[in-house]
Amino acid sequence: MPPTDRLFQKAAAARTLARMHAYVETVLPPAERERILHDLEALPVDLLAALNPADAEHEVDAAILRARMQPAQPSTHAAVCATRGSALALAQSRMVAARLAERGTATTMLTITTTGDRVQDRPIASIGTDNVWVKEIETALFDGRADYAVHSCKDLPGALTDGMLLAAITTREDARDAFCSERFARFEDLPEGASVGTSSPRRRAQLRTQRPDLRYDDIRGNVDTRLRKLREGRYDAIVLAMAGLNRLGLRATHTVPFDVDVLVPSVAQGALAVETLAASTGLADRLREACNHDATERCIGAERAALRALRAGCNAPLGIHARLHGTRMTVDAVYVVEDSLVTLRERDEADVTAQPEAEALGARIARALAARIGVSR
Repeated sequence: MPPTDRLFQKAAAARTLARMHAYVETVLPPAERERILHDLEALPVDLLAALNPADAEHEVDAAILRARMQPAQPSTHAAVCATRGSALALAQSRMVAARLAERGTATTMLTITTTGDRVQDRPIASIGTDNVWVKEIETALFDGRADYAVHSCKDLPGALTDGMLLAAITTREDARDAFCSERFARFEDLPEGASVGTSSPRRRAQLRTQRPDLRYDDIRGNVDTRLRKLREGRYDAIVLAMAGLNRLGLRATHTVPFDVDVLVPSVAQGALAVETLAASTGLADRLREACNHDATERCIGAERAALRALRAGCNAPLGIHARLHGTRMTVDAVYVVEDSLVTLRERDEADVTAQPEAEALGARIARALAARIGVSR
């Protein structure tokens, strides 16, 4: 390699290491940083130079996992729950903690600032990773600061991190999305050019097929922050999950749910996921007994199986929703082709009495949708 090219490569590697150092300082306590940084600095220069920001974060995560081959055991006197610090996240975590307390295990809360919480100056889709609400929380489980975590299930990637376990899926709240406005009673009443605030590519894509004449603007912040921005007049309307509004007891002046046939919800929207280390079998069993809802678990299993089969992330303009009536499960899936108003919809149903059958149905509808996506591109 010519000397000049070698200098450019070293400079690129140095920039990558600087990003890695900043990320390590964000996600790890001081006692753990030295070992991880030493491992990262030993990576080949050509590899470091070739990593983009997202891949650099993934490399750090891999180094952390390699260093934690023997995860800490959960505490025995009481459990610690890792959770985001928003009002909604804390309310959801306290719901799970109350169920666990009824069975003799007390919980204290450990609030975690995630990448999604920390980066507020640009859209979620631009951060460059799918599990922006999860990684730092899982780190707290791996390093023994927490024993279990409560997530909005829709925030989880399709495949769990190695060494993690979904201990329980709670009863699903209202899975629908909601139109919220201080001035207009319905989505149909918005005038041409009105501003609709949503940070979800899925919502934006589906709504644009119905009302391409509106302006869809990004909005960041927790549920209460978004409602405040709506009241201040920054948006004519916003779209939020009914589940969060219900759990917090909040409403806009006009709050109208969209039918799931009109706006297909996100995978696992409305359900909570309780996560532990795979090695924490005793605590996982207690959490499952306290919190798991079998029918919801089957629906979420179908939706997450479809998500995995499609290899899509939270930034995809994709909605998947399963409903169970007795043993009959119906799954709806929608995908909006990028840079167009072409909407691809699939519906499938089957008798489902066990988790493998639910996951098989989810994978089947994913294959049908994937075939149409491939043709439309």
